[in-house]
Amino acid sequence: MKISAIKNTNIVFGRSLKNEELEEFNNLKKECKNLTNQTGKSIFIVHDACLPQSPLKNTGVGNLSSTDSINFFKYMQPYIDFNMVEVLPQGQIAPFNKLYCAYTATALSLGNHQINPELLTTKDFENLLTQEEYSKIVNNNNLPQKEDFVNYHNVMDNNGSQNNILKIAHERFKKLPENSNLKQQYNTYIQENADWLNITRKYEPDTDFFKFKQFLADEHLKIGKQKLNDMGIKLCGDCLIGFSLDEVNAYPNAFKKDHFIGDPEWKLPALDYDSITDPNSDAAKLLKRKVQLFAKRYDAIRFDVGWAYISPVVTPKGEKHILDQNKKYLNDNLLKFIENAVKEIKGQDFDLHNLMYELDADPETFSMWKPNSSEQIDATKGRVKILGNTYMHWDDELGWGTNASYINRGWSPDEFVLGIGNHDPQPLRQIAQGTPEKILLPDGNIIEAEHKQPAIRALAKIFHQPESQFESPTEFAKAKWADTMQAKNRQMFYMDVFGREERFDLQGFNTIVHPEKNYAYKIPTNYIQSYQNAIKEGFGFNIMDSFERLFKLKGFDQKYPDLFNKIIKFKNILLEPEPEEIIQNPKIEPEQIKNESKPIANTIKKSSKKAPWIIGTILALGAASGIFIKKYSNKKGNIKPQPSNNSTDKKLTPQNTYTKVSMNKFI
Repeated sequence: MKISAIKNTNIVFGRSLKNEELEEFNNLKKECKNLTNQTGKSIFIVHDACLPQSPLKNTGVGNLSSTDSINFFKYMQPYIDFNMVEVLPQGQIAPFNKLYCAYTATALSLGNHQINPELLTTKDFENLLTQEEYSKIVNNNNLPQKEDFVNYHNVMDNNGSQNNILKIAHERFKKLPENSNLKQQYNTYIQENADWLNITRKYEPDTDFFKFKQFLADEHLKIGKQKLNDMGIKLCGDCLIGFSLDEVNAYPNAFKKDHFIGDPEWKLPALDYDSITDPNSDAAKLLKRKVQLFAKRYDAIRFDVGWAYISPVVTPKGEKHILDQNKKYLNDNLLKFIENAVKEIKGQDFDLHNLMYELDADPETFSMWKPNSSEQIDATKGRVKILGNTYMHWDDELGWGTNASYINRGWSPDEFVLGIGNHDPQPLRQIAQGTPEKILLPDGNIIEAEHKQPAIRALAKIFHQPESQFESPTEFAKAKWADTMQAKNRQMFYMDVFGREERFDLQGFNTIVHPEKNYAYKIPTNYIQSYQNAIKEGFGFNIMDSFERLFKLKGFDQKYPDLFNKIIKFKNILLEPEPEEIIQNPKIEPEQIKNESKPIANTIKKSSKKAPWIIGTILALGAASGIFIKKYSNKKGNIKPQPSNNSTDKKLTPQNTYTKVSMNKFI
């Protein structure tokens, strides 16, 4: 990666708000959100493995409980305004064809990356590791582009550096007195989770060591969740539809042998959906255990492939196509079972709206409409549906993929979440720039799906402007951000927030060339500059730009001129260049995260006497710009537009994608 200090480049980026501006900014947001009815969930989706890590703490994989992560959330919260953080599945990942995909993780156990080894150097964890031992994990992260990509091997794998260091911590833990607080907490944890902790695991031969790691992983996740809760932020877990092979082998009677759930290409073993509505069946018991673990670990749950709990497609091994006869029709029986399982854990804190179901799917696979009607099936009514405006269109009376199109169907604003996208689809920036999505069909043919023009027609209708207004890539992107701000509940994926062009999920047929980039694009340590650059370019999320567009659309610019003028004021402030002293001296931190950065600053100070070059390296990295490989590809379960009736759009039925590579500078 090419690195150069900011003062030697021509990059001009926006600036952070000052303390006195932040208070006014936050008050303005609150007023604007109330007026535009954007008062529900604002979900910031991140892959916690990709969270930023400062140079002296870069183990290779991020962690929710780290100081770096909390500083990141504290900085970003005012600007993009979120009250919920959603993480991708947090189970243990084993590489499949060298790809580390969160959706092939374990469903019951947490991954090794949920352990924050730095916490083990503290009194709260009996100083199970020394600072030097922790530093070995950091030093062994020797990935050439470690600032840009996750190093899963260093942290996740059993022969990785972190796992080897944790064995030292385990030996010390075994020697602790039985009456120590940590040992007592551990013993309670083991008793409460004995059923799934004791299953045989191929890659975890040392059962005691595995239990120790799971205890730490759950404790550290709990710490990260509490830190977010203290900031007024809920944590949402992503409940993956599948199970690992170890879990399948441990509960064989819960699964239908040689059958897959969903697209056969996913190769995800299917639960026995013939018996799953019987609460006494092995399938129902295993599903309940998984759901209740998620209910304990998280404030809210996103159900991946949510339609599979309503009308699952169970395909025999060897079949390549999803056939209608492979569908099971469960109505809302399984949804009620899931919701009751969560109620048992949450008690009075249970909120149906904190259970959200991914319902974007190929209409041939799943449709939420009654036959020959635009009315919802009973199972989806009143439940929160996760949808996106990635593939919006308005070719009929009702349209699809926009806030208005769902309201036109009579939906309550409370029963859907609208977002630019997530880990699955083509990123906003690619679509805005007119990059076609290349799709590899099951028959081997490659087609191109162009998503911009259908969206332009929809945006023109929504904002009452000529289609030519949205030909500009940045105007297109800004309008799509504004449309999501019309929804009461919205979501945003970190790659889009930062205006990134790379495809996050690279599980196309050509990703074997660059498997290290799959689910691995890190949020840079210089995220402040990166975010400000994204706003400056016009692709990143600028909340004040969205409010400006909504106020004009609703006539609020005339009705509330003082508010509107403040919106314009802050929109322009965010586009101002950073003050010269910040550019010349990157170590100066914004006021809102300065206090939280003291532990890092102290570490740097202590290290400076032994290795003065470290300081220069850190400052250079903090002010770095890099060269990134841009890739375009696709994933299992990529979302397609739902029709308003029974029509289908077969050209938008991606299975895998052709990958095109280009070189671009990330700014």
